[in-house]
Amino acid sequence: MSNTVRADQAQGATFVELFFDLVFVFAVTQIAATLRDDMTISGLLRGLLVFWLVWWAWTQFTWTLNAADTEHPGIRLSTLCATAVAFLMALTVPDVYGPAGWWFSLSYIAVRLIGMGGQWWVSSGDVEWRSAIRTWSVFSLAGLAVVAVAAALPASQRPAAFAVAIALDVLSAQRAGSGEWRLFAGHFAERHGLFVIIALGESLIAAGVAARDLPRDETLAAAVILAVAATCALWWTYFGWAKDALEEAMHPLGSRQRGWFARDVYSLAHFPIICGVIGFAVAIEEAVHHPAEHLHAATAAALTVGAALFLGGVGGALMRAHRHVTLVRAAAVVVLLVSTPFLTSVSATAALGAVAITVGAVAVFERRRLAS
Repeated sequence: MSNTVRADQAQGATFVELFFDLVFVFAVTQIAATLRDDMTISGLLRGLLVFWLVWWAWTQFTWTLNAADTEHPGIRLSTLCATAVAFLMALTVPDVYGPAGWWFSLSYIAVRLIGMGGQWWVSSGDVEWRSAIRTWSVFSLAGLAVVAVAAALPASQRPAAFAVAIALDVLSAQRAGSGEWRLFAGHFAERHGLFVIIALGESLIAAGVAARDLPRDETLAAAVILAVAATCALWWTYFGWAKDALEEAMHPLGSRQRGWFARDVYSLAHFPIICGVIGFAVAIEEAVHHPAEHLHAATAAALTVGAALFLGGVGGALMRAHRHVTLVRAAAVVVLLVSTPFLTSVSATAALGAVAITVGAVAVFERRRLAS
């Protein structure tokens, strides 16, 4: 049975997908802004819960569009509709725990339902694929029901409700991931790589905004250069070889194994990677804004833990893909975490330099190892 909305061969990321991604990166920026305003443990936990929901909406749509013909007018229209609703979701991120929190919940649910409907449409005529989507949908709908209930709860009870919804999301991925999924490895890797690179770019934009009204002097120049250098080093530790290694590991897998792989390596393991970018963005914005001052403890932790999450998240994805993880990457994660309290006693510029050197060492070492 033919299905005109399903791609019959692998395709690259299209403009409608990139347009969709930009809205979700705006949501990432919103989450970073809320974290910057509440750098406490409770603020961090609330932010993580919201980001999971945002991330899960994006990754579900990535599964939907992976096998879809994104040049088909119907697919394009549904993606643009989801983009509009997702923009409302991103816009209302700061309101999640306030009186207007129901706006976020309703728009989030709408994005998820559009993505779920797209999966049913694209899988038309494929019994085994439909079976996996049916399992996914049952548990996902239960999670969406909890998010709807959360909107009616007092703000203090919403984090617990979101945690239940997230548990149901993970359960849906665990139960459905072992089914038959039609996935193109190249497209899946490209979409996640684009999200990573756009998120890293947004962190530089945040730093640029922080420096906009500051006097142009040597201190500011040093902080900006080191912030960019640290970001470039993070970019290299992912795009230097890890992205290609993950994609290559997915190519030879059958449809059932690809479902497991895509779930673990991309939908789950890329969550801490983007979390790391968010923490890193919060830190470098503050560091560039006050380059000669000492970092607060929370900002220093955001800087080092953010970089460590990025390096460690990529390392975890490589381990799951049965690819070698260098000891220098693991050592850099330890060094970053251990150095956190010491970075509060030096200037923000020096702290940026220390992180840039640590992450840069990973990029250089792994590049030399790859060349040999």
